[in-house]
Amino acid sequence: MLIISLFILLIYSSVINTSESLLTNNRNIIKIGLLVLLYSLYMIIDNLIYYDNNILLFNDLYILNTFNIYFIILIYIIAMSLTTINIVNMSSINSISSVLKNYLNLNNFNRYYVTIILFNIIGIILFMTSNNIISIFIGIELQSYSLYILTGIPSKSNTSAHNSLFYYLIGGFGSIMILYGISLLYYTSGNIYLNNINILLDYTSFRSPLLMGYLFMIFGLLIKIGAGPMYNWSILLYMNSNTIITSYISIIPKLSILTYIWYLYNQLNISIDDLNNTINNGSGASWIDSKIILILSLIITISLIIGSISGLSQIKIKSILAYSGLLNIGYLVLSILINNINSLTAYIIYITQYSIGHVSMFLLLIIAAIYNNNHLIYTYEIKSIYKNSFLIASLLIIIGSFIGIPPLFGFYGKYYLLISSINSNYLFLSLLLIISSIIATLYYLYIINSVISDKNNNLVTPEYILSVGNTLSYVFSSFVMILLFNFIQWNNILKGAYIIATYI
Repeated sequence: MLIISLFILLIYSSVINTSESLLTNNRNIIKIGLLVLLYSLYMIIDNLIYYDNNILLFNDLYILNTFNIYFIILIYIIAMSLTTINIVNMSSINSISSVLKNYLNLNNFNRYYVTIILFNIIGIILFMTSNNIISIFIGIELQSYSLYILTGIPSKSNTSAHNSLFYYLIGGFGSIMILYGISLLYYTSGNIYLNNINILLDYTSFRSPLLMGYLFMIFGLLIKIGAGPMYNWSILLYMNSNTIITSYISIIPKLSILTYIWYLYNQLNISIDDLNNTINNGSGASWIDSKIILILSLIITISLIIGSISGLSQIKIKSILAYSGLLNIGYLVLSILINNINSLTAYIIYITQYSIGHVSMFLLLIIAAIYNNNHLIYTYEIKSIYKNSFLIASLLIIIGSFIGIPPLFGFYGKYYLLISSINSNYLFLSLLLIISSIIATLYYLYIINSVISDKNNNLVTPEYILSVGNTLSYVFSSFVMILLFNFIQWNNILKGAYIIATYI
């Protein structure tokens, strides 16, 4: 259904007259894309009852279960929410300055944005449901190439072209690592299906080379989302890309790739208890098991340290969010490393609240840019929302969730992640998690201080620009309410996360 709709949308966008009724045509393209996403989401939810157990499709090429379907639904919701940004304030587009038009790219951007997002979501679905090493590579490359193109929009921008090329080169290096890992799996097992390859992990002669292949795959996937130490490119991408594009590429790849890493790592049956048995008794995990735990622990440590400390020196708001993203990658990889039912429940809760909070923050940045009638770069420029008490309260809720203040959604994610980490004897990483969270609180509070302080009161908020449109307001308000009032149904949320975790 997505593929057919994509071709229809491509045909429609290629035949419309670009010189007449440009805004109307672009708005129609966005509406068609949203309807396609909404109907696809309805089809998935309508058939959710059939995904309780692992269902193999197309001769075992793809696998469906409650675990990956939940994250596909979450990706759909976020993609639709971010797509609504492109219809913001189109009714009053003539009142917006030329600088803000370039910032939102309303003239040249909309006709391509939805089409590329549909390409990206098709790649995500193929990737996240893959049970075949060939389909894994096809899915991740389709997902990646659509993002390379997305960062290159607008075509007249030298910065966008640089970002796209840089992203392509780093993503290509990650693809090389993934492809090498896939080749090791095929060379060792002679099979292309993951469920058959994983059976061989129980045999000592196959386990080490197979785990080496999985290690290369996992490391390549982590490169593609900017985990430490390969993180510099993601910081530059945050700072230099269009904010609408950044809001999408900074969360959707993390959701899909980290979730699939969880699925891969869970199949390996690596635990710290086996590693301790190897150290103490000479039996249990193989040498490669310990190396995988060590490498992932090193990636977590680098991500937490750099993500917390480097953000303190930033004054650009998207740079702060970039280091916050690196910090949260460290949290999520820690839940993958722990690898038990409790950590998976914590992962589901944490990445859900992080996704909602992350999208809410970027929606607020778009609103602040409209209020400020300018390109939002520095933290003090978000002060343009200071006349709106609702937006200030929303900012406090979003930042409070990032920090982990109870009873906001972010508190429960960090709490369950910390508890599962301590119970699994990852004491050093647990302590590092606490310290990095405390340090990160400082630059989160810096964002709030830049809004409520008495400095920079010379910012002007034109009255004609105060309306941001009903669609954006409803989406933003809904996410903020979820962050604030989730505790009312917390027992049901926890039960639901546990049920999803049991079907991986």
